[in-house]
Amino acid sequence: MGFLSRSKGSILLVEDSTLTRFYSRRLLENNGYEVAEAVSGEEALVKIRERLDPFDLIVIDINLPGIDGLTTIEKIKAIPHYRHVPVMILTVEAKISTVKQAIQVGAIEYLCKPFSSEQLLQRVERLIGHSENPREILERLLRLEINRAKRGNSKFSLVLAQRTAAGRFNTASVKRILQKKLREIDEVLMLDDNLLALVLPLTDKEGAATVIKKLQEWVAEKGWRFGLAVYPENGGNGKELFRYAQTTISES
Repeated sequence: MGFLSRSKGSILLVEDSTLTRFYSRRLLENNGYEVAEAVSGEEALVKIRERLDPFDLIVIDINLPGIDGLTTIEKIKAIPHYRHVPVMILTVEAKISTVKQAIQVGAIEYLCKPFSSEQLLQRVERLIGHSENPREILERLLRLEINRAKRGNSKFSLVLAQRTAAGRFNTASVKRILQKKLREIDEVLMLDDNLLALVLPLTDKEGAATVIKKLQEWVAEKGWRFGLAVYPENGGNGKELFRYAQTTISES
């Protein structure tokens, strides 16, 4: 969803049926959602990669020309910024095996065709309205990275970037800049209007310090302070790492 948009949420609708696509898009747009369309999995992946900000929801038909819906979901979920974006499948048959497969690759809801306007709106509102807040996502990301670091006997860094003065970019725009500049495996979360969190896998203190220096070059404005915590030396869990990074912000 664009930062100037007043929509209730952005949706990518992946559906090869012209009638279903037209009906669904008109219904969703009339109820305040921003909707983009794709007629195939290949087109959906192109639109996702071209978009600056992730869609808030993916609604996708299982039976698509070219790569099928399940394979498309797998490819979408392999994109770091889409790990936490909800996916709802559309299907003409609610076979338990099909639904199980969809859940295994990353879907969290399904809707059988034909469906009513009430059914579609209820599910969309439930999925977008109950999305996790950024701090919950950060907690889960840190747990995930801690588990990976333990298995691989490796390190990772948490960087907090706090805005202390107004600049030419708002914090959301800074987040977009960083997402484009950092590695695909890195995560950037906007925790509030003045605070960003960066999770940098396979990055030690020296590497994180280099990233912070680059951040200052990329943003090219004063009014930012940075905090850094490295696993495992600065904390054994997410709360300890976050607390340590906050402390280093106040000391910077």
